[in-house]
Amino acid sequence: MRALFDALQGIRSLEVYPTGANFVLFKITNGMTATELQRRLLEEHRMYVRDCSNKVGMDRFHVRVASQGREKDARLVEALRALTR
Repeated sequence: MRALFDALQGIRSLEVYPTGANFVLFKITNGMTATELQRRLLEEHRMYVRDCSNKVGMDRFHVRVASQGREKDARLVEALRALTR
C-alpha cells in the first residue's frame, strides 16, 4: 500500500491524501474530471477506479483507487502518468 501511495505522490498532476486504509484518495489538478479519468482508464487500460465526485466534501476531481498488488499497482501508476500529463 505504501508503494502505491508513494508512486502516486510522484505524479505532479495528482494531490494525494494520506491514508490508513486499503485505498488511496487523490484529487486531479490538471483539469481532467474524475468521470473522464474513470472512463479513459476503463476504455483504454481496462482498469476501474472510483469516481468520488458524489461524496460529501469532495468535488468532480476526486478519485479513489484500491491497491491490487505490486504488479497491478505499477500498471495503474503508469496509466495515470500517461493520462494526466
